[in-house]
Amino acid sequence: MYLLGRKSVVCLAAAILGTSCLAFGSKGHKSSDRTTEIIFSSTTKFNNGDTLPAGTYDMSVPKDTASPDVTFYQDGKAVATVKAQVVNEQKKNDTTEVDSTTEGTAQKVTAIRPNGWEEEIDFGSRGQ
Repeated sequence: MYLLGRKSVVCLAAAILGTSCLAFGSKGHKSSDRTTEIIFSSTTKFNNGDTLPAGTYDMSVPKDTASPDVTFYQDGKAVATVKAQVVNEQKKNDTTEVDSTTEGTAQKVTAIRPNGWEEEIDFGSRGQ
């Protein structure tokens, strides 16, 4: 009986730990999405009109989709969703690069090339 009680406590502890990891680790992203951290140093705009203040965001891109809805999260909350095009690159990107143009006091994002990915996420004319 003592042994059964001990196994139950161990199983309960493992279940609680596993649930906690899932709850805190997911940040609302789907497991079928690729996610990377993006830092915008100034106010950022997108073609669809969404505007994000300067800050750090998690960019989530659905896998195996040529024209994905890209979602930006901050503190686990979705703050913007933008239509884009995935463009294959010749090699993996060495650093994360954000291409943008100046629009008033904001930067209008045209493309993001995440570090370690072999794709460019195009928010320009291809993404709209």
